Amino acid sequence: MIDHHSPIRPRYPVLIAGGGSVGMCLAAELGWRGVECLVVEERDRPNDHPRANAVANRTMEYFRRWGIDDAVTAAGIPPDVPAEYLWVSTLHGREIHRVSLPPFDQLVATRNVGGYADDEHSWSPYLKTIAGQQEVETIVLDHVAGLDTVDYRFGWRLLDFEVEPGPGTGPDAGAGGSAGGSAGGSGSGSGSEVVGCRLQHIESGLVEEVAVRYLVGCDGGRSGVRRKLGIELNGRADLASFVSIYFRAPDLIRRHPFGHGNIFFPLHRDNRGFILTWDDDTTYTYHLVLDDGGDWRSIDPVAAITDVVGAEFDIEVHSVQPWTAHALVADHYRSGPVFLAGDAAHLFSPTGGFGMNTGVSDAIDLAWKLQASLEGWAGPRLLDSYEAERRPVGIRNTREAADCFDRLFAVMQYGDELDAEGPRSDALRAELARDLEDQEKLIASSGTLLGYRYEGSEVIVADGTPEPPDDPRRYVPVARPGHRAPHLWLDDGDAAYDRFGPGFNLLMLGPDPDPGLEDGVASLVRRADAIGLPLDVHHLSEPAARQVYGAALALVRPDLMVAWRGDRLPMPVDHLLDTVRGA
Repeated sequence: MIDHHSPIRPRYPVLIAGGGSVGMCLAAELGWRGVECLVVEERDRPNDHPRANAVANRTMEYFRRWGIDDAVTAAGIPPDVPAEYLWVSTLHGREIHRVSLPPFDQLVATRNVGGYADDEHSWSPYLKTIAGQQEVETIVLDHVAGLDTVDYRFGWRLLDFEVEPGPGTGPDAGAGGSAGGSAGGSGSGSGSEVVGCRLQHIESGLVEEVAVRYLVGCDGGRSGVRRKLGIELNGRADLASFVSIYFRAPDLIRRHPFGHGNIFFPLHRDNRGFILTWDDDTTYTYHLVLDDGGDWRSIDPVAAITDVVGAEFDIEVHSVQPWTAHALVADHYRSGPVFLAGDAAHLFSPTGGFGMNTGVSDAIDLAWKLQASLEGWAGPRLLDSYEAERRPVGIRNTREAADCFDRLFAVMQYGDELDAEGPRSDALRAELARDLEDQEKLIASSGTLLGYRYEGSEVIVADGTPEPPDDPRRYVPVARPGHRAPHLWLDDGDAAYDRFGPGFNLLMLGPDPDPGLEDGVASLVRRADAIGLPLDVHHLSEPAARQVYGAALALVRPDLMVAWRGDRLPMPVDHLLDTVRGA
Protein backbone atom coordinates (compact mmCIF):
# COMPACT_ATOMS: atom_id res chain seq x y z
CA MET A 1 0.00 0.00 0.00
CA ILE A 2 1.27 3.46 -0.92
CA ASP A 3 2.33 5.77 1.89
CA HIS A 4 0.40 8.92 0.99
CA HIS A 5 2.64 11.03 3.22
CA SER A 6 5.88 9.97 1.55
CA PRO A 7 7.67 12.28 -0.91
CA ILE A 8 6.01 12.57 -4.31
CA ARG A 9 7.95 10.65 -6.95
CA PRO A 10 9.43 12.54 -9.91
CA ARG A 11 7.65 10.39 -12.52
CA TYR A 12 4.23 8.80 -12.95
CA PRO A 13 2.43 7.43 -15.99
CA VAL A 14 -0.75 9.46 -15.29
CA LEU A 15 -1.49 12.57 -13.20
CA ILE A 16 -5.11 13.33 -12.33
CA ALA A 17 -5.69 16.97 -11.35
CA GLY A 18 -8.77 16.97 -9.13
CA GLY A 19 -9.86 14.37 -6.59
CA GLY A 20 -13.64 14.75 -6.69
CA SER A 21 -16.00 12.01 -7.78
CA VAL A 22 -14.79 11.82 -11.39
CA GLY A 23 -11.08 12.13 -10.56
CA MET A 24 -11.33 9.43 -7.91
CA CYS A 25 -13.36 7.16 -10.21
CA LEU A 26 -10.73 7.57 -12.92
CA ALA A 27 -8.08 6.65 -10.36
CA ALA A 28 -10.15 3.65 -9.24
CA GLU A 29 -10.56 2.40 -12.82
CA LEU A 30 -6.88 2.92 -13.62
CA GLY A 31 -5.93 1.21 -10.36
CA TRP A 32 -8.26 -1.71 -11.13
CA ARG A 33 -6.41 -2.02 -14.42
CA GLY A 34 -3.00 -1.95 -12.76
CA VAL A 35 -2.10 1.49 -14.12
CA GLU A 36 -0.14 3.72 -11.75
CA CYS A 37 -1.41 7.26 -11.25
CA LEU A 38 -1.07 10.25 -8.96
CA VAL A 39 -4.15 12.25 -7.86
CA VAL A 40 -3.80 15.77 -6.45
CA GLU A 41 -6.72 17.60 -4.85
CA GLU A 42 -6.68 21.13 -3.41
CA ARG A 43 -9.13 20.37 -0.61
CA ASP A 44 -7.81 18.71 2.51
CA ARG A 45 -10.68 16.19 2.53
CA PRO A 46 -13.75 15.28 0.43
CA ASN A 47 -16.51 17.88 0.24
CA ASP A 48 -19.03 16.91 2.94
CA HIS A 49 -21.89 18.93 1.39
CA PRO A 50 -24.15 16.67 -0.73
CA ARG A 51 -24.43 17.75 -4.35
CA ALA A 52 -25.43 14.98 -6.79
CA ASN A 53 -27.92 12.52 -5.29
CA ALA A 54 -28.50 9.97 -8.07
CA VAL A 55 -25.98 7.26 -8.89
CA ALA A 56 -27.04 6.01 -12.31
CA ASN A 57 -27.57 2.34 -13.04
CA ARG A 58 -24.67 2.55 -15.52
CA THR A 59 -22.36 3.99 -12.85
CA MET A 60 -23.45 1.23 -10.46
CA GLU A 61 -22.44 -1.33 -13.10
CA TYR A 62 -18.90 0.05 -12.95
CA PHE A 63 -18.98 0.11 -9.15
CA ARG A 64 -20.02 -3.56 -9.26
CA ARG A 65 -16.75 -4.37 -11.06
CA TRP A 66 -14.75 -2.70 -8.29
CA GLY A 67 -16.81 -4.40 -5.57
CA ILE A 68 -18.22 -1.23 -3.99
CA ASP A 69 -21.83 -1.39 -5.26
CA ASP A 70 -23.21 -2.80 -2.01
CA ALA A 71 -21.50 -0.07 0.02
CA VAL A 72 -23.01 2.64 -2.20
CA THR A 73 -26.46 1.02 -2.03
CA ALA A 74 -26.25 0.93 1.77
CA ALA A 75 -25.00 4.52 2.07
CA GLY A 76 -28.18 6.32 1.08
CA ILE A 77 -31.88 5.66 1.44
CA PRO A 78 -32.29 2.13 2.90
CA PRO A 79 -32.73 -0.46 0.12
CA ASP A 80 -36.08 -1.66 1.51
CA VAL A 81 -37.71 1.79 1.22
CA PRO A 82 -39.81 2.40 -1.93
CA ALA A 83 -38.55 5.17 -4.18
CA GLU A 84 -41.10 7.97 -4.12
CA TYR A 85 -40.86 11.21 -6.11
CA LEU A 86 -43.46 13.90 -5.41
CA TRP A 87 -44.36 17.19 -7.07
CA VAL A 88 -46.24 19.30 -4.52
CA SER A 89 -47.36 22.88 -4.19
CA THR A 90 -45.46 23.01 -0.89
CA LEU A 91 -44.97 20.50 1.91
CA HIS A 92 -48.03 21.97 3.61
CA GLY A 93 -50.07 22.09 0.42
CA ARG A 94 -51.31 19.69 -2.23
CA GLU A 95 -49.80 16.76 -4.06
CA ILE A 96 -49.86 17.41 -7.79
CA HIS A 97 -48.08 14.30 -9.13
CA ARG A 98 -46.18 11.26 -7.86
CA VAL A 99 -43.87 8.61 -9.33
CA SER A 100 -43.39 5.39 -7.34
CA LEU A 101 -40.62 2.89 -8.08
CA PRO A 102 -39.90 -0.39 -6.25
CA PRO A 103 -37.22 -0.53 -3.55
CA PHE A 104 -33.86 -2.05 -4.44
CA ASP A 105 -34.54 -5.12 -2.28
CA GLN A 106 -37.62 -5.90 -4.36
CA LEU A 107 -35.67 -5.45 -7.57
CA VAL A 108 -33.11 -7.99 -6.33
CA ALA A 109 -35.80 -10.45 -5.21
CA THR A 110 -37.61 -10.43 -8.56
CA ARG A 111 -34.63 -11.01 -10.85
CA ASN A 112 -35.60 -13.04 -13.88
CA VAL A 113 -32.70 -15.46 -13.47
CA GLY A 114 -31.67 -17.05 -16.74
CA GLY A 115 -34.01 -14.97 -18.83
CA TYR A 116 -34.70 -11.54 -20.12
CA ALA A 117 -37.72 -9.26 -19.86
CA ASP A 118 -38.17 -6.07 -21.81
CA ASP A 119 -39.00 -3.77 -18.93
CA GLU A 120 -37.08 -1.13 -17.03
CA HIS A 121 -36.34 -3.39 -14.07
CA SER A 122 -34.46 -5.80 -16.35
CA TRP A 123 -32.35 -3.32 -18.28
CA SER A 124 -29.63 -3.29 -15.59
CA PRO A 125 -28.99 -4.93 -12.22
CA TYR A 126 -29.83 -1.48 -10.78
CA LEU A 127 -32.21 1.43 -11.00
CA LYS A 128 -30.98 4.82 -9.86
CA THR A 129 -29.36 4.55 -6.45
CA ILE A 130 -29.99 7.50 -4.17
CA ALA A 131 -26.81 8.31 -2.26
CA GLY A 132 -25.15 11.62 -1.56
CA GLN A 133 -22.15 12.51 -3.68
CA GLN A 134 -20.12 13.00 -0.51
CA GLU A 135 -20.94 9.42 0.53
CA VAL A 136 -19.98 8.12 -2.91
CA GLU A 137 -16.68 10.01 -2.86
CA THR A 138 -15.84 8.64 0.58
CA ILE A 139 -16.54 5.07 -0.52
CA VAL A 140 -14.47 5.43 -3.70
CA LEU A 141 -11.65 7.04 -1.71
CA ASP A 142 -11.66 4.18 0.80
CA HIS A 143 -11.48 1.76 -2.12
CA VAL A 144 -8.66 3.67 -3.82
CA ALA A 145 -6.71 3.82 -0.55
CA GLY A 146 -6.30 0.05 -0.75
CA LEU A 147 -4.84 0.07 -4.27
CA ASP A 148 -1.07 -0.19 -4.62
CA THR A 149 -1.18 1.63 -7.96
CA VAL A 150 -2.89 4.87 -6.83
CA ASP A 151 -1.10 7.67 -5.00
CA TYR A 152 -3.54 10.38 -3.92
CA ARG A 153 -2.65 13.63 -2.19
CA PHE A 154 -5.12 16.01 -0.59
CA GLY A 155 -3.94 19.56 0.02
CA TRP A 156 -1.94 19.72 -3.23
CA ARG A 157 -2.65 21.75 -6.36
CA LEU A 158 -1.44 21.67 -9.95
CA LEU A 159 0.32 25.02 -10.39
CA ASP A 160 1.31 24.71 -14.03
CA PHE A 161 2.26 22.26 -16.74
CA GLU A 162 4.11 22.21 -20.05
CA VAL A 163 4.08 19.61 -22.80
CA GLU A 164 7.64 18.70 -23.70
CA PRO A 165 8.91 16.54 -26.57
CA GLY A 166 9.84 13.03 -25.60
CA PRO A 167 12.92 11.08 -26.61
CA GLY A 168 11.34 9.71 -29.81
CA THR A 169 10.03 11.22 -33.00
CA GLY A 170 6.23 11.33 -32.67
CA PRO A 171 3.47 11.74 -30.10
CA ASP A 172 2.45 8.08 -29.93
CA ALA A 173 5.22 6.32 -31.79
CA GLY A 174 6.26 3.15 -30.01
CA ALA A 175 4.17 3.87 -26.93
CA GLY A 176 5.17 0.56 -25.41
CA GLY A 177 6.15 -0.36 -21.91
CA SER A 178 4.26 -1.51 -18.87
CA ALA A 179 1.39 0.41 -17.33
CA GLY A 180 3.54 0.97 -14.31
CA GLY A 181 6.49 2.36 -16.25
CA SER A 182 8.07 5.70 -15.48
CA ALA A 183 6.84 8.68 -17.47
CA GLY A 184 9.30 9.73 -20.13
CA GLY A 185 11.67 6.88 -19.30
CA SER A 186 12.04 3.33 -20.56
CA GLY A 187 8.72 2.27 -19.08
CA SER A 188 6.80 4.83 -21.12
CA GLY A 189 8.35 3.93 -24.44
CA SER A 190 10.07 6.15 -26.93
CA GLY A 191 8.43 8.70 -29.18
CA SER A 192 6.07 10.10 -26.53
CA GLU A 193 5.55 13.61 -25.29
CA VAL A 194 6.05 14.24 -21.60
CA VAL A 195 3.97 16.61 -19.50
CA GLY A 196 6.12 18.50 -17.01
CA CYS A 197 3.96 19.45 -14.02
CA ARG A 198 4.58 21.75 -11.06
CA LEU A 199 2.68 20.76 -7.93
CA GLN A 200 2.35 22.80 -4.75
CA HIS A 201 1.59 21.68 -1.23
CA ILE A 202 -0.89 24.34 -0.18
CA GLU A 203 -0.13 24.45 3.55
CA SER A 204 3.67 24.57 3.32
CA GLY A 205 4.11 26.16 -0.11
CA LEU A 206 6.51 23.36 -1.13
CA VAL A 207 6.72 22.94 -4.92
CA GLU A 208 7.51 19.60 -6.57
CA GLU A 209 8.18 18.90 -10.24
CA VAL A 210 6.69 15.73 -11.72
CA ALA A 211 6.93 14.34 -15.26
CA VAL A 212 4.00 12.28 -16.56
CA ARG A 213 2.96 10.63 -19.78
CA TYR A 214 -0.65 11.82 -19.51
CA LEU A 215 -2.39 14.57 -17.56
CA VAL A 216 -6.15 14.47 -16.99
CA GLY A 217 -7.98 17.59 -15.80
CA CYS A 218 -10.80 16.54 -13.48
CA ASP A 219 -10.58 19.90 -11.74
CA GLY A 220 -14.15 21.12 -12.01
CA GLY A 221 -16.08 23.83 -13.75
CA ARG A 222 -13.35 26.44 -13.28
CA SER A 223 -10.74 23.99 -14.54
CA GLY A 224 -7.24 25.42 -14.56
CA VAL A 225 -6.20 22.68 -16.98
CA ARG A 226 -8.89 23.72 -19.46
CA ARG A 227 -7.97 27.41 -19.15
CA LYS A 228 -4.27 26.63 -19.66
CA LEU A 229 -5.16 24.78 -22.86
CA GLY A 230 -7.28 27.71 -24.06
CA ILE A 231 -10.34 25.49 -24.55
CA GLU A 232 -13.69 27.30 -24.40
CA LEU A 233 -17.04 26.12 -23.05
CA ASN A 234 -20.10 26.53 -25.26
CA GLY A 235 -23.82 26.03 -24.79
CA ARG A 236 -26.24 27.66 -22.34
CA ALA A 237 -24.87 29.33 -19.23
CA ASP A 238 -26.70 30.50 -16.10
CA LEU A 239 -29.95 28.57 -16.43
CA ALA A 240 -30.68 29.38 -12.79
CA SER A 241 -28.96 30.14 -9.50
CA PHE A 242 -29.62 28.13 -6.34
CA VAL A 243 -28.83 28.10 -2.66
CA SER A 244 -28.28 24.59 -1.30
CA ILE A 245 -29.13 24.02 2.37
CA TYR A 246 -27.92 20.77 3.94
CA PHE A 247 -29.70 20.09 7.22
CA ARG A 248 -30.82 17.51 9.75
CA ALA A 249 -34.46 17.44 10.86
CA PRO A 250 -35.73 14.05 12.14
CA ASP A 251 -39.15 15.56 12.85
CA LEU A 252 -39.70 16.90 9.32
CA ILE A 253 -41.48 13.78 8.02
CA ARG A 254 -44.12 14.16 10.75
CA ARG A 255 -44.74 17.77 9.78
CA HIS A 256 -46.23 17.04 6.36
CA PRO A 257 -48.82 14.56 5.02
CA PHE A 258 -46.91 13.01 2.13
CA GLY A 259 -44.75 10.37 3.84
CA HIS A 260 -41.32 9.40 2.58
CA GLY A 261 -40.06 10.99 -0.60
CA ASN A 262 -36.71 10.50 -2.31
CA ILE A 263 -37.24 13.95 -3.82
CA PHE A 264 -39.92 16.56 -3.25
CA PHE A 265 -40.38 19.22 -5.92
CA PRO A 266 -42.12 22.28 -4.39
CA LEU A 267 -43.79 24.12 -7.29
CA HIS A 268 -44.96 27.29 -5.52
CA ARG A 269 -42.96 30.16 -6.96
CA ASP A 270 -41.91 31.30 -3.47
CA ASN A 271 -40.52 27.85 -2.57
CA ARG A 272 -39.59 26.38 -5.92
CA GLY A 273 -36.72 23.95 -6.07
CA PHE A 274 -36.20 20.41 -4.84
CA ILE A 275 -35.75 18.73 -1.47
CA LEU A 276 -33.57 15.62 -1.44
CA THR A 277 -33.77 12.95 1.26
CA TRP A 278 -30.46 11.26 2.10
CA ASP A 279 -31.31 8.47 4.51
CA ASP A 280 -34.19 7.18 6.60
CA ASP A 281 -35.88 10.60 6.65
CA THR A 282 -33.57 12.51 8.98
CA THR A 283 -31.20 14.52 6.71
CA TYR A 284 -32.08 16.55 3.64
CA THR A 285 -30.84 19.12 1.17
CA TYR A 286 -33.13 21.92 0.03
CA HIS A 287 -32.09 23.44 -3.30
CA LEU A 288 -34.02 26.70 -3.50
CA VAL A 289 -34.17 28.56 -6.81
CA LEU A 290 -33.11 32.17 -6.34
CA ASP A 291 -34.96 35.03 -7.99
CA ASP A 292 -33.09 36.75 -10.81
CA GLY A 293 -30.32 38.78 -9.22
CA GLY A 294 -30.94 37.22 -5.82
CA ASP A 295 -28.06 36.87 -3.37
CA TRP A 296 -27.82 33.47 -1.67
CA ARG A 297 -26.33 35.12 1.41
CA SER A 298 -29.62 36.95 1.99
CA ILE A 299 -31.50 33.66 2.45
CA ASP A 300 -32.19 32.60 6.05
CA PRO A 301 -31.86 28.80 5.74
CA VAL A 302 -34.09 27.94 8.70
CA ALA A 303 -36.76 30.38 7.55
CA ALA A 304 -36.67 28.94 4.03
CA ILE A 305 -37.15 25.39 5.36
CA THR A 306 -39.95 26.27 7.77
CA ASP A 307 -41.69 28.28 5.04
CA VAL A 308 -41.82 25.38 2.57
CA VAL A 309 -42.91 22.94 5.31
CA GLY A 310 -45.38 25.37 6.91
CA ALA A 311 -44.33 24.55 10.46
CA GLU A 312 -41.61 25.26 12.99
CA PHE A 313 -39.52 22.35 14.25
CA ASP A 314 -35.94 21.56 15.21
CA ILE A 315 -33.55 22.12 12.30
CA GLU A 316 -29.79 21.65 12.43
CA VAL A 317 -28.17 23.32 9.42
CA HIS A 318 -24.90 21.63 8.47
CA SER A 319 -23.82 23.81 5.54
CA VAL A 320 -25.09 26.28 2.96
CA GLN A 321 -23.58 26.63 -0.52
CA PRO A 322 -24.54 28.46 -3.73
CA TRP A 323 -24.41 26.95 -7.20
CA THR A 324 -25.51 27.72 -10.74
CA ALA A 325 -27.04 25.40 -13.34
CA HIS A 326 -25.50 25.40 -16.81
CA ALA A 327 -25.59 23.37 -20.03
CA LEU A 328 -22.02 23.87 -21.28
CA VAL A 329 -19.57 21.57 -23.06
CA ALA A 330 -15.87 22.08 -23.80
CA ASP A 331 -14.97 22.56 -27.46
CA HIS A 332 -12.33 19.85 -27.10
CA TYR A 333 -11.66 17.05 -24.61
CA ARG A 334 -8.03 16.51 -25.61
CA SER A 335 -4.91 18.47 -26.47
CA GLY A 336 -2.02 16.10 -27.12
CA PRO A 337 -1.27 14.16 -23.92
CA VAL A 338 -3.67 16.30 -21.83
CA PHE A 339 -7.34 15.37 -21.40
CA LEU A 340 -10.47 16.79 -19.74
CA ALA A 341 -13.15 14.80 -17.91
CA GLY A 342 -16.14 15.48 -15.68
CA ASP A 343 -17.05 19.09 -14.87
CA ALA A 344 -13.86 20.29 -16.56
CA ALA A 345 -15.40 19.03 -19.82
CA HIS A 346 -19.11 19.70 -19.23
CA LEU A 347 -21.36 21.59 -16.79
CA PHE A 348 -24.92 20.46 -16.12
CA SER A 349 -28.22 21.32 -14.61
CA PRO A 350 -28.75 18.55 -12.01
CA THR A 351 -32.25 17.76 -13.32
CA GLY A 352 -32.14 14.09 -14.27
CA GLY A 353 -28.96 13.31 -12.33
CA PHE A 354 -26.72 13.19 -15.40
CA GLY A 355 -23.69 15.33 -14.48
CA MET A 356 -21.59 13.17 -12.17
CA ASN A 357 -22.67 10.02 -14.01
CA THR A 358 -21.65 11.39 -17.41
CA GLY A 359 -18.27 12.26 -15.90
CA VAL A 360 -17.80 8.75 -14.51
CA SER A 361 -18.47 7.29 -17.95
CA ASP A 362 -15.88 9.73 -19.35
CA ALA A 363 -13.40 8.24 -16.90
CA ILE A 364 -14.22 4.65 -17.85
CA ASP A 365 -13.86 5.38 -21.57
CA LEU A 366 -10.54 7.17 -21.07
CA ALA A 367 -8.97 4.74 -18.60
CA TRP A 368 -8.72 1.70 -20.84
CA LYS A 369 -7.41 3.82 -23.72
CA LEU A 370 -4.66 5.24 -21.51
CA GLN A 371 -3.84 1.71 -20.41
CA ALA A 372 -3.66 0.56 -24.04
CA SER A 373 -1.30 3.40 -24.94
CA LEU A 374 0.94 2.82 -21.94
CA GLU A 375 1.10 -0.93 -22.58
CA GLY A 376 1.84 -0.44 -26.26
CA TRP A 377 -1.13 -2.14 -27.96
CA ALA A 378 -3.02 1.07 -28.84
CA GLY A 379 -2.91 2.43 -32.36
CA PRO A 380 -2.43 6.15 -33.02
CA ARG A 381 -6.19 6.81 -33.32
CA LEU A 382 -7.30 5.24 -30.06
CA LEU A 383 -6.72 8.25 -27.80
CA ASP A 384 -8.38 10.52 -30.40
CA SER A 385 -11.51 8.38 -30.05
CA TYR A 386 -12.00 9.59 -26.45
CA GLU A 387 -13.13 13.02 -27.60
CA ALA A 388 -14.90 11.63 -30.67
CA GLU A 389 -16.98 9.31 -28.49
CA ARG A 390 -17.52 11.24 -25.28
CA ARG A 391 -18.01 14.84 -26.46
CA PRO A 392 -21.23 14.06 -28.40
CA VAL A 393 -22.54 12.33 -25.27
CA GLY A 394 -21.66 15.42 -23.22
CA ILE A 395 -23.64 17.60 -25.64
CA ARG A 396 -26.57 15.14 -25.67
CA ASN A 397 -26.72 14.81 -21.90
CA THR A 398 -26.32 18.52 -21.06
CA ARG A 399 -29.12 19.35 -23.49
CA GLU A 400 -31.36 16.67 -22.01
CA ALA A 401 -30.69 17.94 -18.47
CA ALA A 402 -31.42 21.51 -19.60
CA ASP A 403 -34.66 20.38 -21.23
CA CYS A 404 -35.68 18.67 -17.99
CA PHE A 405 -34.93 21.89 -16.10
CA ASP A 406 -36.76 24.13 -18.58
CA ARG A 407 -39.88 21.99 -18.42
CA LEU A 408 -39.80 21.73 -14.63
CA PHE A 409 -39.17 25.44 -14.17
CA ALA A 410 -42.10 26.21 -16.49
CA VAL A 411 -44.52 24.66 -13.95
CA MET A 412 -42.94 26.57 -11.05
CA GLN A 413 -44.54 29.91 -11.95
CA TYR A 414 -47.70 29.71 -9.83
CA GLY A 415 -48.55 30.91 -6.34
CA ASP A 416 -51.42 30.35 -3.93
CA GLU A 417 -53.77 29.30 -6.76
CA LEU A 418 -52.03 25.90 -6.58
CA ASP A 419 -53.84 25.23 -3.29
CA ALA A 420 -57.07 27.16 -3.79
CA GLU A 421 -60.52 25.58 -3.96
CA GLY A 422 -62.72 25.94 -7.01
CA PRO A 423 -62.91 24.88 -10.65
CA ARG A 424 -60.13 27.18 -11.89
CA SER A 425 -57.57 25.77 -9.45
CA ASP A 426 -58.86 22.24 -10.06
CA ALA A 427 -58.28 22.73 -13.78
CA LEU A 428 -54.80 24.19 -13.16
CA ARG A 429 -53.76 21.23 -11.00
CA ALA A 430 -55.09 18.76 -13.56
CA GLU A 431 -53.19 20.51 -16.34
CA LEU A 432 -49.99 20.50 -14.28
CA ALA A 433 -50.42 16.81 -13.47
CA ARG A 434 -50.68 15.99 -17.18
CA ASP A 435 -47.59 18.06 -17.91
CA LEU A 436 -45.65 16.45 -15.07
CA GLU A 437 -46.58 12.95 -16.21
CA ASP A 438 -44.90 13.80 -19.49
CA GLN A 439 -41.86 14.99 -17.50
CA GLU A 440 -41.24 11.63 -15.80
CA LYS A 441 -38.02 11.27 -17.81
CA LEU A 442 -36.61 13.50 -15.05
CA ILE A 443 -36.80 10.44 -12.76
CA ALA A 444 -37.13 7.41 -15.03
CA SER A 445 -34.31 8.28 -17.41
CA SER A 446 -32.74 4.95 -18.33
CA GLY A 447 -32.92 5.91 -21.99
CA THR A 448 -30.48 8.74 -21.31
CA LEU A 449 -28.31 6.81 -18.86
CA LEU A 450 -28.07 3.51 -20.76
CA GLY A 451 -28.98 4.38 -24.33
CA TYR A 452 -26.01 6.55 -25.29
CA ARG A 453 -24.10 5.30 -28.29
CA TYR A 454 -20.84 5.99 -30.14
CA GLU A 455 -22.26 6.41 -33.61
CA GLY A 456 -19.60 6.76 -36.28
CA SER A 457 -16.68 6.01 -33.96
CA GLU A 458 -13.54 4.98 -35.87
CA VAL A 459 -12.80 2.27 -33.29
CA ILE A 460 -16.21 0.59 -33.66
CA VAL A 461 -17.00 -1.85 -36.49
CA ALA A 462 -20.51 -0.95 -37.67
CA ASP A 463 -22.77 -3.82 -38.77
CA GLY A 464 -25.13 -1.82 -40.99
CA THR A 465 -28.19 -2.19 -38.79
CA PRO A 466 -30.38 0.89 -38.31
CA GLU A 467 -29.79 3.10 -35.30
CA PRO A 468 -32.62 2.72 -32.74
CA PRO A 469 -34.44 5.81 -31.43
CA ASP A 470 -32.66 7.76 -28.71
CA ASP A 471 -35.54 8.13 -26.24
CA PRO A 472 -34.60 9.65 -22.86
CA ARG A 473 -37.34 7.69 -21.09
CA ARG A 474 -37.07 4.26 -22.68
CA TYR A 475 -33.89 2.29 -23.28
CA VAL A 476 -33.77 -0.17 -26.17
CA PRO A 477 -31.51 -3.11 -25.18
CA VAL A 478 -29.47 -3.73 -28.31
CA ALA A 479 -26.00 -5.14 -28.97
CA ARG A 480 -25.55 -3.00 -32.06
CA PRO A 481 -21.86 -1.99 -32.27
CA GLY A 482 -21.27 1.32 -30.51
CA HIS A 483 -23.96 0.65 -27.88
CA ARG A 484 -23.79 -0.57 -24.30
CA ALA A 485 -23.42 -4.33 -24.06
CA PRO A 486 -26.87 -5.46 -22.82
CA HIS A 487 -27.15 -6.80 -19.30
CA LEU A 488 -28.73 -10.17 -18.66
CA TRP A 489 -28.86 -12.60 -15.77
CA LEU A 490 -27.28 -16.01 -16.32
CA ASP A 491 -28.65 -19.35 -15.13
CA ASP A 492 -26.35 -19.39 -12.10
CA GLY A 493 -27.59 -15.98 -10.92
CA ASP A 494 -24.54 -14.01 -12.07
CA ALA A 495 -24.86 -11.01 -14.34
CA ALA A 496 -23.15 -11.56 -17.69
CA TYR A 497 -20.92 -8.62 -16.79
CA ASP A 498 -19.63 -10.57 -13.80
CA ARG A 499 -17.87 -12.96 -16.17
CA PHE A 500 -16.07 -10.29 -18.17
CA GLY A 501 -12.39 -9.56 -17.71
CA PRO A 502 -10.93 -6.03 -17.76
CA GLY A 503 -9.81 -6.28 -21.40
CA PHE A 504 -11.78 -7.16 -24.51
CA ASN A 505 -14.30 -9.98 -24.16
CA LEU A 506 -15.38 -12.17 -27.07
CA LEU A 507 -18.80 -13.69 -26.40
CA MET A 508 -19.89 -16.95 -28.03
CA LEU A 509 -23.66 -16.77 -27.69
CA GLY A 510 -26.35 -19.42 -27.48
CA PRO A 511 -26.59 -23.06 -26.39
CA ASP A 512 -25.05 -24.67 -29.49
CA PRO A 513 -22.19 -22.67 -30.97
CA ASP A 514 -21.28 -23.62 -34.51
CA PRO A 515 -18.12 -25.80 -34.42
CA GLY A 516 -16.96 -23.86 -37.47
CA LEU A 517 -16.44 -20.80 -35.27
CA GLU A 518 -13.60 -22.39 -33.35
CA ASP A 519 -10.89 -21.76 -35.96
CA GLY A 520 -11.79 -18.07 -36.22
CA VAL A 521 -11.88 -17.66 -32.45
CA ALA A 522 -8.50 -19.37 -32.11
CA SER A 523 -7.06 -17.09 -34.78
CA LEU A 524 -8.41 -14.02 -32.98
CA VAL A 525 -6.90 -15.16 -29.68
CA ARG A 526 -3.49 -15.80 -31.29
CA ARG A 527 -3.43 -12.42 -33.01
CA ALA A 528 -4.55 -10.57 -29.87
CA ASP A 529 -1.81 -12.31 -27.89
CA ALA A 530 0.79 -11.39 -30.51
CA ILE A 531 -0.01 -7.66 -30.28
CA GLY A 532 -0.50 -7.67 -26.50
CA LEU A 533 -4.23 -6.88 -26.63
CA PRO A 534 -5.97 -8.43 -23.58
CA LEU A 535 -8.80 -10.74 -24.68
CA ASP A 536 -10.98 -13.26 -22.87
CA VAL A 537 -13.41 -15.67 -24.53
CA HIS A 538 -16.72 -16.60 -22.88
CA HIS A 539 -19.46 -19.00 -23.91
CA LEU A 540 -22.86 -17.72 -22.73
CA SER A 541 -25.07 -20.73 -23.38
CA GLU A 542 -28.38 -19.24 -22.28
CA PRO A 543 -30.82 -18.91 -25.21
CA ALA A 544 -31.61 -15.38 -24.05
CA ALA A 545 -27.99 -14.37 -24.66
CA ARG A 546 -28.23 -15.15 -28.37
CA GLN A 547 -31.62 -13.45 -28.53
CA VAL A 548 -30.50 -10.24 -26.82
CA TYR A 549 -27.16 -9.92 -28.63
CA GLY A 550 -28.65 -10.80 -32.02
CA ALA A 551 -25.60 -12.70 -33.31
CA ALA A 552 -23.47 -15.77 -32.68
CA LEU A 553 -20.49 -13.64 -31.61
CA ALA A 554 -19.97 -10.24 -30.02
CA LEU A 555 -16.78 -8.41 -29.09
CA VAL A 556 -17.24 -6.26 -25.97
CA ARG A 557 -14.75 -3.50 -25.20
CA PRO A 558 -13.09 -2.94 -21.80
CA ASP A 559 -15.70 -0.21 -21.09
CA LEU A 560 -18.62 -2.65 -21.60
CA MET A 561 -19.51 -1.22 -25.02
CA VAL A 562 -20.00 -3.47 -28.07
CA ALA A 563 -17.15 -3.10 -30.57
CA TRP A 564 -18.30 -5.68 -33.15
CA ARG A 565 -20.83 -8.48 -33.62
CA GLY A 566 -21.50 -11.07 -36.28
CA ASP A 567 -22.14 -14.73 -37.00
CA ARG A 568 -18.61 -15.30 -38.32
CA LEU A 569 -15.32 -13.61 -37.54
CA PRO A 570 -13.90 -11.74 -40.54
CA MET A 571 -10.82 -13.51 -41.84
CA PRO A 572 -8.07 -12.59 -41.50
CA VAL A 573 -8.85 -11.11 -38.11
CA ASP A 574 -6.15 -8.43 -38.23
CA HIS A 575 -8.43 -5.70 -39.58
CA LEU A 576 -10.99 -6.25 -36.80
CA LEU A 577 -8.40 -5.98 -34.03
CA ASP A 578 -6.62 -3.08 -35.70
CA THR A 579 -9.89 -1.15 -35.94
CA VAL A 580 -10.96 -1.61 -32.32
CA ARG A 581 -7.50 -0.62 -31.02
CA GLY A 582 -7.24 2.41 -33.29
CA ALA A 583 -4.36 1.08 -35.40
